Amino acid sequence: MKKQYLIILTAAAIISSAFTLAMIWKADEKASTVSWELPNNPGHKGTFTNLSAIIDFDKANLAGSKINASIDVKTVNGGDPKLNAHLQAPDFFDAEKFPKITFASTSIIANESGDAYIAKGTLTMKDSTKAIEFPFTFKEEGNEKATFNGTITVNAADYGVMKKKNEGADKVVINISVPVSK
Repeated sequence: MKKQYLIILTAAAIISSAFTLAMIWKADEKASTVSWELPNNPGHKGTFTNLSAIIDFDKANLAGSKINASIDVKTVNGGDPKLNAHLQAPDFFDAEKFPKITFASTSIIANESGDAYIAKGTLTMKDSTKAIEFPFTFKEEGNEKATFNGTITVNAADYGVMKKKNEGADKVVINISVPVSK
């Protein structure tokens, strides 16, 4: 009897772990895009590459969902090699000392209409970590593929990346698109 109970318990553990693994989405790092722009400084825009993400997301189990992502600061591209070098310098991102920008969710909730989500968590840039809310959509493409899309606005001066000269001058809009597969 104890042996049957142990077998049933083991089978239940294996089955439940299979469902947990089904929530893991693999980011397509080459197709993912992270773009930025300074809306109060027309023409100042660019991208980052090398997004790395662990996405454990199940819209039926948001309490068990989490997102951890990072980008390589040295991949910043503002369209000009001199600008790129300046953005990596100590007075901006200080890429040598702080090579990654990271986001770690602490919770994920659905918005009021239920068609989008908000990942609450921390954004670390340079030597500052701040609590943020990152709104995003999740669009499934069949059973095995999906895309996460989101936009957030941050004040770069809050992270020590820019000096705050004029009100709103340090505002940065970041757009992220992450195709994923199971």
